[in-house]
Amino acid sequence: MTLTETQSDAIRASLQSNPGAVLEDLAREHGVKTRDVIYWLPESEARSIDGGHFEAVMLELSSWGELTLVINTGDVILEVRGPLPGGHVSQGYYNLHGQPVGGHLKAANCDLIVFVSRKLFQCDTHSVQFYNRQGDCMFKVYLGRDAQRRLIPKQVERFLALRDALTTDQ
Repeated sequence: MTLTETQSDAIRASLQSNPGAVLEDLAREHGVKTRDVIYWLPESEARSIDGGHFEAVMLELSSWGELTLVINTGDVILEVRGPLPGGHVSQGYYNLHGQPVGGHLKAANCDLIVFVSRKLFQCDTHSVQFYNRQGDCMFKVYLGRDAQRRLIPKQVERFLALRDALTTDQ
């Protein structure tokens, strides 16, 4: 979607006044897609790669331990915590093989993958977010936390390494 100057200015103002806002909420508030909001995050908070990296990114995430998979439809915010299982692509779907997370993700529809590092509800977060061609967030994978609610350092290290390796190749 091509945003008007008014929409762009309003999104930037919203992010400036509430830097920890939920991206989907801002998108609904401004009548745009979540991907349009992501576009206005500073590079220090969001770096993107082509969705063609879907399978490689998912396989890498499957080796990181406990993560949180989030799907936000507006009506439902579903969170599943646990190790993300490995999988493979077949007939356009990435088939997850495991518990507690299992299912079929339409990898063929993934157009953009964004590595997001920002505060959310006063906490530092790192997530990998997958967007379809329509600009909607398919799902997000957040790094895990320890018993004291601190990000797991090894996961942060791997997140930053993967982000930097994939975004500097473009």
